[in-house]
Amino acid sequence: MKISYNWLKEILDFELDPIQTSELLTEIGLEVERLEAYENIKGSLSGLIVGEILNVEKHPNADRLNIAVVNIGEEINYNIVCGAPNIRKGQKVVIAKPDTIIYPIKGEPFKIKKAKIRGEESFGMICAKDEIGLGDDHEGIIVLDNNSKPGTPAARCFNIISDTIFEIGLTPNRADAMSHYGVARDLLVALKFKKLIESNTFLKDLPKKNDLTFNKNDSLNINIENPELCYRYSGIIIKNINVKPSPIWLKEKLESIGLKPINNIVDITNYTLHYFGQPLHAFDLDKIKGNIINIKSPKKETSFITLDGVERKLDVEDIMICNGEKEMCLAGVFGGLESGVSNTTKNIFIESALFNAISIRKTAKRHGLNTDASFRYERGVDSNMVIPALIKASQLILELSGGEIDSEIFDFYPKKQDDYNFEINFDNVRKIGGFDISNQEIIEILKLLEIELEIIKDNMAKAIVPNFRNDVKREIDIIEEVMRIYGYNNISISDKINSTPSIPVLKNNHNVQQKISNHLVSLGFHEMINNSLTKDLYIINEKEYRNKEIALLNPLSKDTSVLRETLIFGGVEAIKYNHFNGNPNSKLFEWGKVYGQKDNHFLEKNNLLISVSGLQNNEHWFNGKLQSSFFQIKGVVESIFKSFGINYDLEMIKSDKYFSEGIILKKGNNILSKIGLVKKEVLNLVGFRETCFVGEIYFNEFKNYIMNSKIKFSSINKFQKTYRDLSFLIIEEVTMHEVLLKIKELNSPILKTISLFDIYRDKKLNGKKSYGFRFEFLHSERTLKDEEVEKIMSKIQKVLVQEFKAVLR
Repeated sequence: MKISYNWLKEILDFELDPIQTSELLTEIGLEVERLEAYENIKGSLSGLIVGEILNVEKHPNADRLNIAVVNIGEEINYNIVCGAPNIRKGQKVVIAKPDTIIYPIKGEPFKIKKAKIRGEESFGMICAKDEIGLGDDHEGIIVLDNNSKPGTPAARCFNIISDTIFEIGLTPNRADAMSHYGVARDLLVALKFKKLIESNTFLKDLPKKNDLTFNKNDSLNINIENPELCYRYSGIIIKNINVKPSPIWLKEKLESIGLKPINNIVDITNYTLHYFGQPLHAFDLDKIKGNIINIKSPKKETSFITLDGVERKLDVEDIMICNGEKEMCLAGVFGGLESGVSNTTKNIFIESALFNAISIRKTAKRHGLNTDASFRYERGVDSNMVIPALIKASQLILELSGGEIDSEIFDFYPKKQDDYNFEINFDNVRKIGGFDISNQEIIEILKLLEIELEIIKDNMAKAIVPNFRNDVKREIDIIEEVMRIYGYNNISISDKINSTPSIPVLKNNHNVQQKISNHLVSLGFHEMINNSLTKDLYIINEKEYRNKEIALLNPLSKDTSVLRETLIFGGVEAIKYNHFNGNPNSKLFEWGKVYGQKDNHFLEKNNLLISVSGLQNNEHWFNGKLQSSFFQIKGVVESIFKSFGINYDLEMIKSDKYFSEGIILKKGNNILSKIGLVKKEVLNLVGFRETCFVGEIYFNEFKNYIMNSKIKFSSINKFQKTYRDLSFLIIEEVTMHEVLLKIKELNSPILKTISLFDIYRDKKLNGKKSYGFRFEFLHSERTLKDEEVEKIMSKIQKVLVQEFKAVLR
């Protein structure tokens, strides 16, 4: 946001220079990110001086050139060659000496040099207006007032305005400071608290109704369909105006803060917006059909052409300013082309209103518009500034365009916005702020901020906050206000810090998450962060998986209308985005919260999503194209469990919202993770057709088993391992997991590992498949005998035949 130093000085009389002002503004939370010098005349005519023409002679070698003898206030006079037709002896003119840099209206700045022109030496240049940035006129040289003294700076003969523009990085909560008046108000508080200004200094008075003369001849019928979307609507009729270019002072005011002047009426509304922070809009009164203004929502798919000439499709949730026949303006966002002020406009209606911030934000986003008006309405404007801004604009219109007020001030304000009030504890200011400040100093600061206090008891008070400070609604906000005015730099750092040394334990959630994240990064994964707000389309409410979503009452858009219940959709969206932006091979992970409801209670859980798609690694001559797979993601998830020493049981996914097939990692009845192939139905909702494998770890459950999982160390077994291979046919429906469970039920102490080394399928096997397992046997205290191993192998074969009707090969 751009704020003019000169403009601040008009509102508040203070002595600080621009640098001191910027430092003080930054200190109180209005961070000045950049200072920019502004000049209404580029270069400020620096180096240009007044000269007196003592004599003029024709150039001996050029018919259209003259040689002027010029006095520039030095001991000697100089010859300057000039081709201007209006040059005369005795004139006072603007001289650019050699080495002076001039800034023409067109083209780049350049340095004046001594030169020979057609054989005659020329010492500098006698300037025309366009040559030094004063205008477009090049008909002749500038002739100054005869009282101008040779050798004095030429800038003294012109109205040169220099200003400093503060680029303030305003946080969204500080809507009260989104204007010159608001910044000046905050600056005054700091100046008074620091005793840098007299205590009886006040801001320039706000305009009042009795500053205007009203002719109550005309009126409009104003109807607000939904007062919840339009809290206040005010306006005034002004007739017989003359739309024309704005005067120089107004143009320069707007140009200094980066605005382009348009005409006097539009410029006045923009000036008032940046003065008070209150958006205004001017309608051509003669285009308000039916003598009525309706503030309402449009019908679905209504077309509307805005001031930029773009035809837009309106939404039923937009707020529109309408006349008796059609829409005239996107309320609080952008005006309409047909009802706006033009060069032929003679009568106008000026609107000053207060609209619902959430509704304006949605409308602006929906139509891709970001205007000065919507920027302020989205953050909240001061309801008490609606009328003063309207009066100020009316005064300026009468002054700069003529005309007369032809109505009273319309002001529909059905429900006045109350000030905020809540209790505060002075001790909490000291405790949370971490500094020693007296109750009296707290009261003084809050009084300067226009926050009234009603003392309840010794250290308790009720704070009454004016509604222009819509960011101060809690005790902690009061503490922040006291701290920023008291000065963060004035809060001393204690000589000692009291702390209890402790050894951090891994059970700390952050430490665990950090360890897992580092592990995933080491495996080539990249972390992603998605919005916890998502589309209601992503809440799968099929009867089998019925879940009650948590919906926002006033969502910004349909894409952020509910709280997510899984990280999977965000993961697939990220994979899709990468895929269509030149990165089809994705290895991503995300930590995030998911939400739900159970028995009328809200649930919030922490999950970890790991997702892969495309190739496992970039294509290489050594490994070719190895596609991402279920076993890849399974191995990654299992490595996390193993790194924390968490054992688990496996279970096949039979029916699931998000997975077409996969496994569940469990401890008893607690599900710790699900791993699998994402359903096509889920991919279709996101609009993605490629295969995705994901693993979602339910961290709230996962972390409970870390505390009981201790890593045990043992020496390497010195005895020889024994291996046996076993192949058998089994019906297709039996899973490997079921086979492993049955073998493990034998509880053999010498059977250490079982690994699958082969799966074979063939039509000739008649609906069966062949599994090849390798069994590893080991005794911790001696070498195993063949009889011991064969005994276990016989039991394994018997179990396979009895339980699964396996055929040994």
